[in-house]
Amino acid sequence: MPTIREIAAKAGYSPATVSRLLNNDPTFSISDHARQKILQTAQNLNYQQPNTTHGLTYQVAVIFAVQPKQELEDIYFSNLRQGLVEHGKQANLDLTFYPDIDHIPADIDGVMAVGEFDTPTLKRLRQLTPHRIFVDSNPDPRHFNSVQPNLQAITEYAIDQLIAAGKTPIGLINGGYWSKDQQVTHHQDPRQKYFESRLRELQLFDERFMFVGGSFSVASGYQLGQQVVQSLSRQALPKGFLIGSDPLAVGVLQAFNENKITVPADTSIISINDIDIARYVSPPLTTFHIDTDDIAAQAIATLKDTIIFDRPQKRMVLVDAKLVYRKSFLKPSTD
Repeated sequence: MPTIREIAAKAGYSPATVSRLLNNDPTFSISDHARQKILQTAQNLNYQQPNTTHGLTYQVAVIFAVQPKQELEDIYFSNLRQGLVEHGKQANLDLTFYPDIDHIPADIDGVMAVGEFDTPTLKRLRQLTPHRIFVDSNPDPRHFNSVQPNLQAITEYAIDQLIAAGKTPIGLINGGYWSKDQQVTHHQDPRQKYFESRLRELQLFDERFMFVGGSFSVASGYQLGQQVVQSLSRQALPKGFLIGSDPLAVGVLQAFNENKITVPADTSIISINDIDIARYVSPPLTTFHIDTDDIAAQAIATLKDTIIFDRPQKRMVLVDAKLVYRKSFLKPSTD
């Protein structure tokens, strides 16, 4: 990374001036022309200092298009919301949450979005500001920055762990996303895509073991668990399941328990999210811990950098997750 002196020499200002600007000195006054020249020089030299806002507070609109049906589903997004607020304050980004795009003022500095949006709304978000980011997903990587869990790495690692433990064949129990577009009623969740792709690559894919429902709720998990029981005999059960979220897994466990299917003796389960309930169900869930605070911090830093340096390139930041082993799937001895 370039030094303050290198930026100062290139921009034509003193190192003290550059240092006070880039280090957010609240007592420092500088002309807009000088500010822009120094920031542009810093950008051209690929300077990055994510904890600065250069003496300014930026106004950021946040839209949460998430409507969880149950409290369990809301925990992940509640933690994400809290993380965005906390890290926004630290970065001098003034976050205001709006119920929809119609309430966002025209003079906003940046936009953060979480959830599902139809195509017309995505187009309108693009028109609001060039400084825009999706958190947790990205419906349009060509036009939006994003910070999101690395679902491909999560899915593939889960498959690798199940294989290492001898838990094949492997099944998937997952939710689906329904688009708000009238022309398109459903599109495939990334977990399903990565699961199918990886197992086809390994020549282990069997469509009979794919169970996909309408949401990631406990109720949907219960329904899918009942579908598993009704369509497969105990002897035909996959030796392991990847389940797309902890709430889904809780519902699946309810259905399995009612039908005398024992986890992990009859089949093992790995799920995703590591919400609090995961450690208290029977058996406690082996699940991927997704650090919502880290996702929030990365999202704030990425949006702030985009605003300050006016970077046109779109970035997708993928955040890894840690597999927390509990009793629904035992850690393979070969790991």
